[in-house]
Amino acid sequence: SDWIHTKVKSILNSSSETFLIKRAAKGDHAAFIELLKGCDRQLMSVVCRFTHDLYDREDLYQEIFLHCFKDIGKFRYASDFKTWLYRLALNRCIAYIKRVKPVTALDENLEGSSTDWERREKLAAVHRAMSRLSGPQRIAFHLTYVEDWSAMEIAGVLNCSQGTVKSHLDRARRKVRLDREVAVWQTT
Repeated sequence: SDWIHTKVKSILNSSSETFLIKRAAKGDHAAFIELLKGCDRQLMSVVCRFTHDLYDREDLYQEIFLHCFKDIGKFRYASDFKTWLYRLALNRCIAYIKRVKPVTALDENLEGSSTDWERREKLAAVHRAMSRLSGPQRIAFHLTYVEDWSAMEIAGVLNCSQGTVKSHLDRARRKVRLDREVAVWQTT
C-alpha cells in the first residue's frame, strides 16, 4: 500500500513538473517560479560553494536564475530537471570563477625565487596546460590550486566521491607536469 502510494505520488509530481516545465518554456513566469521553489536551497548551496561574498552570491544566483529561464526550452527530459538545473548552475559558477577570479591566483602557488618575468611565464604555461585538461580534471585542478578547496568540497560540487576527486586531481597534475611548456621550466 505504501509502495503504491509512493509510486502514484512520484508519477503525479513528475507530471506536475513536466507541466510546469512546458509552461515555463512558453514564458509563464509563475510556472517557472513554482518549478524552482523545490530547487532554491540546492541552487544557493552551489552558489555558496563558489563565493563567500554576499553581493557576489546574489549576482551569481540571479545569473543562474536568468540563464535557466532563458534555456528552460532546451530541457529535453533526458535527465531529472533538478540534475539539469544543478549542472546549469555548476557551469554558471565555473564561468563566474573564470571571469571574476582569474588563474593569476596560481601565482601564489608557484615556488622558487624567480623573477617577475619568469613567474609570469610559468603561470602562463600552467594556465595553457590547465586549459587542455578535461572538464572534471580542470575543475578539480582549478578549485584546488586557485580556490584552495578541499577534496570534500570539490566532491560536493562534482557530485562524486573524494577518491574520484583525488583521481581527477592526480591525473590533472600529471598532465600539467608532462605538458611540453611546463616541462621546460621544471628542469631548470
